[in-house]
Amino acid sequence: MKALLGILTFSFLVLTGCSDVPATQQTTIVKPAEIGDDMGAGTFLETPQHWLDSLASVVTNIDYIFFNLDISMAMTDPPAIRSAFQQMDASKPVPLSWDCPAIARIFYVSKGETVAMSELHFAQGCTYLRFYENDILTTSVRLNEMGIKFLLNLGVPYPKMQVPAQG
Repeated sequence: MKALLGILTFSFLVLTGCSDVPATQQTTIVKPAEIGDDMGAGTFLETPQHWLDSLASVVTNIDYIFFNLDISMAMTDPPAIRSAFQQMDASKPVPLSWDCPAIARIFYVSKGETVAMSELHFAQGCTYLRFYENDILTTSVRLNEMGIKFLLNLGVPYPKMQVPAQG
C-alpha cells in the first residue's frame, strides 16, 4: 500500500509541481457514534477525500469489467474520469459489516499502469467500492446518488440487499 501511495504521490507532485499532499495516506476505522450514522452497531472504514483526489489526479483511464453482465466499459475522456470520481462519497464511511455481492471490478490506470483496483458492490442499501492492493482490502467508499443513477442508466440490475441469516 505504501508503495502505491508513494507512486501516486510522486506522480501527483510531478503533475502539479509540488503541493501539500501528504507522503502517506491511510484509511481510518471509526465507530458509529463518531460519525452519527444510522446503520447500527459495528465499525466503519473511512476514506480521506484527499486520497481520492490524489488518485483522480493521476488516472488516465478507468476500465469496468462486470462479472455477470454482457457489458464492459472503458473511460479515457478526462471529463468522464472526473465524473467517475465525483460519483464517490467519502463523507460517509462504509460499514465494515456491509457485504453485498461484488458485481464488477474496476481498474484505475495511469499512463498504461494500473495504480488502483476496486470491486463495485451494488444493491439497494448497499452501494460502495472496495479498494484492494494485493487482494487485501485497503479502503472503501460509498457511491452517491449520481453514481447510482449512472449505473442504473447503463442498465445495471439493482437488487435488494440480502440480510444474512441469524443463526
